[in-house]
Amino acid sequence: MKYKSIFGVMLGLLVSLNAFAQDLTTADAVVDKYLAAVGGKDKIRTIQDITVSATTDMQGRTMETETKMKMPNKFKQTSYMMGNEAGGTIYDGTTLSRSMRGQTTTKEGKEAYQEFMQNHPFPEIFYDSLQVEKKLVGIEKVDGKDAYDLELTANGNTWHDYFDRDSGLKVKRTATNESPRGKMEAVFTYGDYKAVNGVKFPFASSRKFGQFEMASETQSIKINKGIDDKQFKIK
Repeated sequence: MKYKSIFGVMLGLLVSLNAFAQDLTTADAVVDKYLAAVGGKDKIRTIQDITVSATTDMQGRTMETETKMKMPNKFKQTSYMMGNEAGGTIYDGTTLSRSMRGQTTTKEGKEAYQEFMQNHPFPEIFYDSLQVEKKLVGIEKVDGKDAYDLELTANGNTWHDYFDRDSGLKVKRTATNESPRGKMEAVFTYGDYKAVNGVKFPFASSRKFGQFEMASETQSIKINKGIDDKQFKIK
């Protein structure tokens, strides 16, 4: 019985050490595991265009959104409320134009491209070429499960992405933004991953800014259906 007890303790220690050894120790390893989990870099690079239809609950009101993206640098997003166009954003590869409530604002150059990348479904694939600094902070709990906490910095902006320790999938993002009321934390969550053409996308997401929260559900994702460049023309 004594030997069995000692053996059990040793086995438990070995299992614990093995689990600890499996923890990722670098930010690059976490990003690589995530990209592999969603389908792999090669599969992601086969995406030439993508169209996403989603609905968003905004404190009791429903907004429908259609997002179109054509690689390497074109983007269009249009929002509808009760069947009427409520606003939209277009990036033609140089200029980003946003219209909302009859007002139009534009961004150019690096600032416009940075916003385009924020809307890319897999910006991680470009982190090295964009010289995004990555730091593995540690492991935090997200919805009761362990997740790797990565601190990311680019162009003076810092944010945190959280990746599920087991699956490798991205489950959360936090960032601090300036607002008329001062600094405000923005929290994004991701879940319900489903494969489309061999690549996994989160079909459920939420965005929280202070007391304001929006929950979105993706209705459909279409890949490589062919999108004419004319759709990204800024009028």
